Amino acid sequence: MNESGKGVAFGINEFAGNAFRFLKARYLVELTGQEASNLKEFYQVLENAEASTLFYHVYHPLLEAHLVPYEYPNDFSYWFSDSLQDKDLAEQVANIDLPKEGGLEELRKVLLHKIERAMSHGSDFQVHKGNEFHFVKCRFAIYPSGFVARSLDELADGIASASELSVFYHMVTSRLFGQEKYDDFSRWILANIREVELADRLSKVDPTTHMSVMALKQEVLGVIQRYLREKRRSSMRV
Repeated sequence: MNESGKGVAFGINEFAGNAFRFLKARYLVELTGQEASNLKEFYQVLENAEASTLFYHVYHPLLEAHLVPYEYPNDFSYWFSDSLQDKDLAEQVANIDLPKEGGLEELRKVLLHKIERAMSHGSDFQVHKGNEFHFVKCRFAIYPSGFVARSLDELADGIASASELSVFYHMVTSRLFGQEKYDDFSRWILANIREVELADRLSKVDPTTHMSVMALKQEVLGVIQRYLREKRRSSMRV
């Protein structure tokens, strides 16, 4: 078990021996004891919150998509809308993109900037007692899923069979905590298969635009399968 992702060698085990080893993670949530009843308090907590706090509140809801409103797909945006009554800020945070670089610290900067702007425009609503935002953090254990891929075809088969926890780990968790520019699938393709075009296509898949991990999994798999079909048609014409 690794607390808040510390000590985890992201991007190493899954690439051992040039094969892609599918991993997955289980998440354990803990209350931090910190809460906010207005935007200023929220900002002050967020400034120094653990990286796992940002990760859990913004991205983990993907794994519980059936519980999250479509308009506000993360914990922060939902609270801004439902409790703080700040629809504009809620929409901004609802549509926040996965950081291209810098991982969770870049996400923190983006969030703080949006909140600063909201406060400068006079957003000072105080929520009623019982509606405070309670910050949590998470620990997670990473372990093998049992699937190994040594070719693009095997990678596609592995993704098709992989659990949502495995896809979420490789597309979101590993990338954010490892502060990587690319997801694990794209990085392995670049390092071992050398298919730059495919890696570029995959890197443009944004998990935050999907309503569930299953939808994300289907798009990732579709990108690889379409590329394989294109390569086969191209080789047949030669």
